Amino acid sequence: MKESTLADLLSSEDRSLSKLVSLLADLAVVVQQRIPTELGYSGGVNVYGEKQLKIDVWTNDLFTKKLLKSGLVRRVASEEMDDVAESKSGDYSVVLDPLDGSSNLKSNNLLGTIVGVYHDKSLPANGRDLLAAMYFLYGPFLQLVLALKDGVRLSAAAGKGVGARRFVSDGQIHKLPKPPTVYGIGGLREKWTSVVKQFAESLDKRKLSLRYGGSFVGDYNQVLSKGGFFAYPELTDAPQGKYRLQFESNPVGFITEKAGGRASTGNGNILDVEPTGLVQRVPTYIGDPELVSEFESLYKTKSRTA
Repeated sequence: MKESTLADLLSSEDRSLSKLVSLLADLAVVVQQRIPTELGYSGGVNVYGEKQLKIDVWTNDLFTKKLLKSGLVRRVASEEMDDVAESKSGDYSVVLDPLDGSSNLKSNNLLGTIVGVYHDKSLPANGRDLLAAMYFLYGPFLQLVLALKDGVRLSAAAGKGVGARRFVSDGQIHKLPKPPTVYGIGGLREKWTSVVKQFAESLDKRKLSLRYGGSFVGDYNQVLSKGGFFAYPELTDAPQGKYRLQFESNPVGFITEKAGGRASTGNGNILDVEPTGLVQRVPTYIGDPELVSEFESLYKTKSRTA
């Protein structure tokens, strides 16, 4: 099978979008190189009250400044910032979780960067309006999972070029594998609702393997690679779950749909949720379409009888 570069995959896209993805790819390489040198806390907290690691702050500054100076991006919203940052020019609005799973840093487990791209939309924006979504996974190798209008493609920073030419791919559209073989569910088990516990038990009975490491993109990538189900559900003390609609659930939900899966809040499609603000959270259930539909049916049945 002929090897392609990310530049080849982007050749049919709008030139400005291709340049934006290439810039993001360059920045992800810089982040991966920086990660080993950045340990310890910054002494600050983000808008959610979470302690910020130095690498969180540094990564957020890197992406935000470079994107706004590129001439391509007019607006950037980040999990690490209170407000939307704006420039005077650009065709795109970008949402990002600069360093997903940063609590894994000291244990040397998976981290990632999640990005959603809109064409000139005010933020927050509806997931249905996403033009593209992607995540970079900082693992044994740097992987890019990119969803465009025609589907999802996987690439790795294994080439000798720069930007989009550094990332190589088989060029194939990726679909969630069947049958599903893995699952992961976040949150303390004692705080799961009865419907989540019941569904997890059914997955165990079907011999799906449990995979959970505390990084959204790291855990989700297991599902994308092997087929299955992943959730950060509503909890008894956090009915909206943990993930932020703008920065996490919408982009990964978009990727999931483009890979042939489904993304749900339990009550309906994540991408159809009307945004109320940058800090909005939603319960998140994603992956194999039949498993997500099965969970939705169970969730709605339990809600009617509660």
